[in-house]
Amino acid sequence: MSLEDVGAYSKDLEKRRDSLIDEIKKLEERLKKGEINEKVYKEERHKLERALVEVMDRLAQMKFIMGQA
Repeated sequence: MSLEDVGAYSKDLEKRRDSLIDEIKKLEERLKKGEINEKVYKEERHKLERALVEVMDRLAQMKFIMGQA
């Protein structure tokens, strides 16, 4: 994997991170509006947070590889 590939992959990870954060915000809004109950909220938020942690971990790895860590 070249540094160029790492950079492109990092950009994709950043987009995914932002998307997951947006999904969490939308989920919170759905809870506030009463569209979902607390149980569904917690289950979905847990899934999103796990995905976010994974993305952030990979992003940290890519930054380390690029010498930015």
